[in-house]
Amino acid sequence: MSGRLLDEGMNQVSDRRWQVKVLPHPDISTNDSGDRVTISDFLEGVCRPLDCKAVKSASVIMDSHVGIVECGSANTIAKLVAEGKLAELPPPLRFSNMPPATSKIDIIIENTGDGCMNVLKILYLEKTVPSKAGIAFCSGTPLVPVFRNGPHAVKKALQWALERVHGHHVHWHSLQDKSSCNLTRSTSATWSPETDDLSEGIRFINLHAPECDARNEQTFWILTHIRPDSGSPIAGWPEVKVRGMAQNKSRGVSGAQSMTEFPLNTYNLKEDLVKHILPLLYPLLLTTAVIIAGNPGVGKTPAVIAMAMALGRFHIERLGLQGVLPGWRRAKSLDNFRQRAPQIQEAIFLDDPSKRKVDVADLKAFVTVDEDGTVEGRYCDARLLRNQMRAYASNDTGEDPKDTKPGDTTLSTDSFMKLVDPLFGDAHIKDKLAVLKRSTVRVFTGSALYLRFPSENPDFLIHRIVQNDLHKDLLEEECKPVYNMYKSGILVYAPEYQAQVDKEQEMIKASVETMSSFSSRDEYVSHCNTQVQAWLRPPRHLPASPDDPSDEDPDAQRASMGLPPVFPAIGNGPRPNRLGTFSYPSPAKRLRVKTPSLEPLPKTETETDQDINLAAEPGMTADEEAARHMHN
Repeated sequence: MSGRLLDEGMNQVSDRRWQVKVLPHPDISTNDSGDRVTISDFLEGVCRPLDCKAVKSASVIMDSHVGIVECGSANTIAKLVAEGKLAELPPPLRFSNMPPATSKIDIIIENTGDGCMNVLKILYLEKTVPSKAGIAFCSGTPLVPVFRNGPHAVKKALQWALERVHGHHVHWHSLQDKSSCNLTRSTSATWSPETDDLSEGIRFINLHAPECDARNEQTFWILTHIRPDSGSPIAGWPEVKVRGMAQNKSRGVSGAQSMTEFPLNTYNLKEDLVKHILPLLYPLLLTTAVIIAGNPGVGKTPAVIAMAMALGRFHIERLGLQGVLPGWRRAKSLDNFRQRAPQIQEAIFLDDPSKRKVDVADLKAFVTVDEDGTVEGRYCDARLLRNQMRAYASNDTGEDPKDTKPGDTTLSTDSFMKLVDPLFGDAHIKDKLAVLKRSTVRVFTGSALYLRFPSENPDFLIHRIVQNDLHKDLLEEECKPVYNMYKSGILVYAPEYQAQVDKEQEMIKASVETMSSFSSRDEYVSHCNTQVQAWLRPPRHLPASPDDPSDEDPDAQRASMGLPPVFPAIGNGPRPNRLGTFSYPSPAKRLRVKTPSLEPLPKTETETDQDINLAAEPGMTADEEAARHMHN
């Protein structure tokens, strides 16, 4: 790995007039001229192996497949990459772990003409990731550019080298000459950059500008990057404009930050939750909040975030929003939500707040999802947007109810109110019911999960759920390694992630359509209660009576499965205590008593023999004789 080709590119385009631009749409082209280099030559002249010992982190990763058997046409593969359908790539080219949705993927496909092909995938990550996480993305040979000083010069030289590779290309980046643009420099009285240049510069500031300026870190960054010879996307920009943008970024991150990347989705939760509860709950989250309380360690936080991302994707598609991502903002105080304007695709997640800092009036405003509202902040109120998902999580609950039995599927109102009493403190009962009217409550205890749908009725139905230990863990076992990597700072998506997201959105659309068929929310909630109880108490179908000609013979069904008949015919077949078949003796030999199988014990002197009439009356059956003998 000499790096010769990269060095040549740095000599050609390191001048400040060259810049790398991110295209709004991928550029698809074919380079087949004679002066092009092969993918193997590119790897030799630009790349080095991605070794965890030598390379600690990377933001540009190349996944190479050299000499593999053809697995599809170049046009088909390129179209899938351009449309972002990475999960539909042929298995040899599919990523081992799906990259983040914010990343950009370039691909070069070179057909060698002997039934084989060379493929190079270039992964541009929004943030630098550890080498181990980068290797986990690759299904081929992981590579990175050779080390050279000057990050901007390396980026420009990399694009220069990629343009000279033979094959079918899909690129999200373009190397352009800034001297051909009409960009007015900061020395001009008017500053009017092109829209694309402005968008790229703002994106560059949002990603790289320091948030702190206590030691002039932000000032130093601004002054070095606005120099005309810096080669950055903001080279030549007025300092006052760049400083204002950087300060806006600093102010925006002072409260609860907006998070937009999460590796789990609805179908990473327990099957019973996905099948029987969430289809009923998702439509309600458009107009009501969700309160989750109870034991720690059951997966309340990842479950809420997965639901928030699902509803965020639904809002984006429903409203046709552009340039936004689904996400959530999480904080332990309502005051932390006041720094940023609310967005409908961003859920508000109040996680384990202090009871003394959350007034019941603010709690009622927080769970009123069907209206715009405000909650009290330190200097100004925090705004809340209508239909924006709002979730409240807490570990504060009462003791596990003692008046339940293992087979119970409901809980009494008094026991439930004692269970959730720590959430409300000393609030009045009417305030508690006002909160319960506007929220779905799920409480996890050591013995069961308790579910209450929105209603102001104090005697409303509370479901008790113990199926498959749903109250102990909400996450499927196979998704826990991915979630643990996320908590350690490594974002990895499972191969089936996108397919599960598509299935999730179809489920939400169908559920919302079902709710719209009801005339009111109360009727829909009644429907939800019926569905949950039907799941918890399924009907038991008894076998049909043998004398019922309308039903199919149950014995025939059981015989087809190798089972004995339900009702064996009376008088036929062996009996449990019978050693053989019973034969009626002739009337002349009938006895009134059975012959013992053992010899009789010797009589004592006090016992006397009694005469037994052994003669049988003619015309009597055995049953009549037995009955007569019993009554004598």
